[in-house]
Amino acid sequence: MTGESMSAIGYEYSLRCTVEQAFAVYTGRIGEWWDPAYTANAETLQGVTIEPRVRGRVYATHSDTGLDDWGEVTVWEPGRRLVHTFTLAQDPRHPSEVAVEFRPSDGDGCTVRFAHGGWTKANVASRKKFGDWQILLDRFAALADS
Repeated sequence: MTGESMSAIGYEYSLRCTVEQAFAVYTGRIGEWWDPAYTANAETLQGVTIEPRVRGRVYATHSDTGLDDWGEVTVWEPGRRLVHTFTLAQDPRHPSEVAVEFRPSDGDGCTVRFAHGGWTKANVASRKKFGDWQILLDRFAALADS
């Protein structure tokens, strides 16, 4: 290891929508808010999918190459929590982990906590590739609150 941080990349959003709406948009409409520039080929991207169950796949579909596996769902708690392995732009033998928590806020709305962690000596060199999560998550938040 060359001094890379092993800490999770984290963000927190306060949204106007319910936890159910935020969860549904994050998981069921990821293909709408995920920027195609953050895939293997933006020009051929047809969609991004999270299969709604534990052991469900997370993947992108491209018109030229078919499915591009990004990970596997390890926790599926609708309206509460999603955790999945993550291999996009990484060695699939050493996945990282994405965890998203959805909590009701005091009053209206909800809080969404996002963490991209699971960094180990085997995958931490890939961590520096993920400095743009806020761009993607801003798109998610805008869609969830629309």
